[in-house]
Amino acid sequence: MRNYQSIAVALGAVAFIHCGSRTEAAAVDGDAASTDATAADAVVSEEERPIAGLAAVWAVHDGEKVERDDLQHPARSGNTAWREGAARIFGGRNEIVAFQVVIESDEAGIEQMDVDLASLTRRGGGGAIVYAPPGDDPSASVGRPIQIFTENYMNVTAPTQARWLWQPGSAAAPADPVGWKPVQLVPENARQGRGGLPIDIAGRRNQAIWIEVYIPRGLAPGMYDGAVELRASGGLRRVPVELEVFDFELPDEGSMTAMIYFEPGQVSLYQGRSLTDRYHRFAHRHRIELVNAYSPSSLSAARGRFDGSHFTAEAGYDGPGAGVGNTIAPASFYGPGSAYDNRASAWTTSDAWMAALATNAPNARTFLYMPDEPGASQYPRINTIGQNIDSNPGPGRALPVFVTSSYESGLDGAIDIWCSSAAGFDPSRAATERAKGKKYWFYNGTRPETGALTIDAPATDPRVNAWAAFKHGVETYFYWHADHWEHNFQKQGERKQNVWANTITFDNRGQPNKPVNSQGFIHGDGVVLYPGEEVLHPDQDRGIAGPIGSIQLANLRRGVQDHLYLSLARQRGLDAEVSAALAAVVPAVFSEAGSTVQFAQTGDVYEAARYQLARALGGVR
Repeated sequence: MRNYQSIAVALGAVAFIHCGSRTEAAAVDGDAASTDATAADAVVSEEERPIAGLAAVWAVHDGEKVERDDLQHPARSGNTAWREGAARIFGGRNEIVAFQVVIESDEAGIEQMDVDLASLTRRGGGGAIVYAPPGDDPSASVGRPIQIFTENYMNVTAPTQARWLWQPGSAAAPADPVGWKPVQLVPENARQGRGGLPIDIAGRRNQAIWIEVYIPRGLAPGMYDGAVELRASGGLRRVPVELEVFDFELPDEGSMTAMIYFEPGQVSLYQGRSLTDRYHRFAHRHRIELVNAYSPSSLSAARGRFDGSHFTAEAGYDGPGAGVGNTIAPASFYGPGSAYDNRASAWTTSDAWMAALATNAPNARTFLYMPDEPGASQYPRINTIGQNIDSNPGPGRALPVFVTSSYESGLDGAIDIWCSSAAGFDPSRAATERAKGKKYWFYNGTRPETGALTIDAPATDPRVNAWAAFKHGVETYFYWHADHWEHNFQKQGERKQNVWANTITFDNRGQPNKPVNSQGFIHGDGVVLYPGEEVLHPDQDRGIAGPIGSIQLANLRRGVQDHLYLSLARQRGLDAEVSAALAAVVPAVFSEAGSTVQFAQTGDVYEAARYQLARALGGVR
């Protein structure tokens, strides 16, 4: 656990900032800014001293995975977030922006490296964003606009072999699939030796520090300055940080929905206790919704999740979507159950469900999930269920029928919500179905059509999915699992996967009577959250009482925020800027892509497009 008392002694005048109340961390008034400037001056007056074992320091945005052993990464010499020796980031109010500080060690390595970002203070006064240390709950965000994480690396020794994601060895496959990849974002207060600060860095390695900054509502636009301070072996290295805050604010309500299936039972199995509310708050700050099946009684118990009261300061939450509830409340998931096979039971069950929805989550959308990825043999049952619901004279008739399939004529009359695979998504068919009053969503991700949420894909792959959704009018994106820690049922042998030690999280090899080309393995599939505690594999316990996020999840959030940029720009008539951004990032996706990846695969392209949108939204010409 990090020793905050020693930090206070080392920082002297800044000790009060670091150890003060978390509820006072996001000061935006002039007096606070003046105090912060005085403290910052006290720190800057301390001269830098060499750090034993430190070879280099540089910064990069959140759209790159810098491998542990890649000491010649091309972004090292400069990127959109690293110019003239300073980390430069930007955003609007009510937005989370992130960057990485990459620490490179020499042959001797570095012992007990500590990292701080005390504050970001507005030039000329009038505002500041101030750090406060984390507590026991990783989802508690009140007064914590600056959050610091260490990146945990996992070794990918062989590329993903799953032809349904991409053809191995083809032009659609990731260009750099193997090596020590950064995966999890471990909170700074994790256990020592398991990612908590201070951290040891072995010789000739990179250790990236991930820093997130929430830009509060109401903050004055302008340039904000600070410095990431690296301390080890009596030395000090300071990395200047410049945050440009533009004069616009992202809405709390999303312009698209990103829903990810969540199993609370996995948390109880791996962490030894129920932490469902913490996982939902953590996801909410990433602008995604964790979803699973509700019953009338469980929906009533979760009412605060939908009216927004679970996402307030009183509940420990601050950030995007404060006070705004979730919007998806499924009546079933990964199958409809048996209650809808019989007409009388279907009427009774759907009526009871829609009544519970009207009482507990009147603004939420719902659906009945049909058998997952059904084959033709399952169509008769799906059609029967659709007819049973459609014939209901009561409120249950309004329950939409959802299927994970692209359009199939054999299901035409039964389906209200088509949710196509990325590979099967045809924009023209989507437009046809929407014209008929149907919804047309997509799920997961396949290359070259969209991005794949895997450890061995580029960091920006999850991000592109939101851009693809915007370009083709998709209102909801679905990813199949958030915490797929216990292996899929097809896995041969032990299923209680050690997700901190083994990158392969989906493995259906060795199945009898299955063609070889339908079997394979995937790195990080279905895992965007990791267990902060580990009772099954105690040597991997991070001591964090809740979820630990990942680079995949952070880039999915970045994409959802990008979608808000694009939506605001379109609402304000900035059509030229929107068109330019889409042309740069997603010239062709889904069925338009052909056999090669045509979307951008480096963060610089996304950040350049986002910067132009930010300037336009902020009225900068």
